[in-house]
Formats: sequence, structure tokens, C-alpha cells
Amino acid sequence: MTTIYAGTSAEQLPELANITIDEMKRAASDMSPAEVARARAQMKAGLLMGLESPSNRAERLARLIQIWDRVPPLEETVAQIDAVTTGDVRDFAERMATQAPAALALYGPVDGAPTLDELHSRRAA
Repeated sequence: MTTIYAGTSAEQLPELANITIDEMKRAASDMSPAEVARARAQMKAGLLMGLESPSNRAERLARLIQIWDRVPPLEETVAQIDAVTTGDVRDFAERMATQAPAALALYGPVDGAPTLDELHSRRAA
């Protein structure tokens, strides 16, 4: 499951929804190796800095045990991050932008928000 969280004013909500879908689709065709390298570096930095907090470490361990029924060594996790290629990211972005099931949760003044059907149509375009 992939979650995208964004906040904006009610007036800009339709534009935000469209830009989000457009960027997902763009990533499927235009993701650069430099962008993937930056994302890898950010993920590793976040992982390593998160180890400084006891509560983050506890949450990470619990999440790993829940998902994998084991705690992979940190080196294994870093190696998996390093193994992700630009092609992998493009393939994932393509699936997320066009094929993956979608849901929409909104709160606040959302009268002008696009419907899920409208978003599906934009994904298919």
C-alpha cells in the first residue's frame, strides 16, 4: 500500500489532485538516475538518523517483526535500498499511477474536490 498525504486550501484542491497524478505519471517515464540516487540517500539518512531515537528504534523493530517476522540486519536493509534501480522506480510509478487500486479520504472544506471517478479518469488519460 502506498499513501500520499498532502494539504492545501479548498480552492487549490483540484489542482493539487491533478498535479499529484501528473507527477506520478511523470515518474513512470521521466525519473532520472540522479533523482533515484537522492531518494536512496534520503532513505538511508532517515533510517540511520531514526536509530538515534529509542522510540523510533522500538517502532522499527515492532514493524519489522510484524511484517517480516524477523529483524533484518541494518546492512541488509541498506543493501536493498542500494539495489533499487531507476527502472524499478519507473515500473513502480507506472503501476501506482495507472493500475493500483485507489481510495480517497478528505477532510475540511472539500465541496470542490474531484471525485474518485474523476481521478481515475485522469489516471487513465
